[in-house]
Formats: sequence, structure tokens, C-alpha cells
Amino acid sequence: METIISEEIIKKALITYSAKNTRYLTTASISQSDNIIKLNATFSIKESCYLSPASGHFNAIEALMCFNQMVYVQLLGGINEKMFDFYQNITPDYFNQNRRKVYILDFEKVKFKKQIDNNLFYGILELKPLHKIGDKIYVDCHFGFGNDTNCNCFTGRVKLFIPVLENKHN
Repeated sequence: METIISEEIIKKALITYSAKNTRYLTTASISQSDNIIKLNATFSIKESCYLSPASGHFNAIEALMCFNQMVYVQLLGGINEKMFDFYQNITPDYFNQNRRKVYILDFEKVKFKKQIDNNLFYGILELKPLHKIGDKIYVDCHFGFGNDTNCNCFTGRVKLFIPVLENKHN
């Protein structure tokens, strides 16, 4: 079942992007099947944070920013919906205070196949927790962006780790 992520959760997840007007993710929904948590998102980049409006194209920097925004929204949305076994006792607010511990380990197989229109485009992120070692959970992510919901104009695979958190005050 697909659940729409509330604007409140999205705002919390993307708080660091609001100061520079770089919040590009506009809406998101989340679903879970087997061991994969999937996020579907819509984006709009009205003005690039570092390029002149004349450039008008989606590029690798914006792709990374959009990927990061999907990760944060997916994690907070998944925590809110109790989709992560390893975060059953963690609240979105508690995670948000500790999210600086989320790290990208590796970008793999990134392909830019077709130009994307910045005004309205879509993103998809499939997150699959792999294993826990020490205080980190290693995660495999497949992502894509596109002009339609197929999200196949810019695709890639990312490995990241997220912190194991224990909310002792919960």
C-alpha cells in the first residue's frame, strides 16, 4: 500500500534545504514490499542554486541534491510509518537530530540517458537494508529521475550507511 508523506514530514526532512531555497522535492509517497522501501517523488527546480537560469538543464549537482532529498524524506517518512525494523522506537524528530550520520559510501552505474525538464520531473528511490555492522546499517539504493514516472532519464545505484539509533528517552 502506498502512503502519501505529509507536508509536515517533508518540511522536517528538508529543513536544511529551506534556507537557500533549494528544496526541490514537492511531494512524495512511500510503500514497502518484502525488504524494499520505495519512494516516489515529484520535483521542480524553478531556479538553480548555482547556475544562471539560462542554463536550464538538470545536471549532476542537482541530481545529487535531489537524491539526498529523497533519502531524507524516505527515512523520515519510513520512520513515521514504522517501515524500518531497525527504527521501530525512533521518532522522526529524534532521527532528524542525528541524520548528519548518514553517509554515501559509493555511487555506482550512474547513467545520464536523456535531458530532464527542471520545471516538473519525477524521482524514484528503492532502499534495501542489507546488513548491520557495529553502529551502522548498510543500505543499497537504486534511484532514477525522469520526465515521466518511469524515471529512466538519469539512473544509478548508491550504497550508503545510516546510523543505528537508540532513543533512550522514548
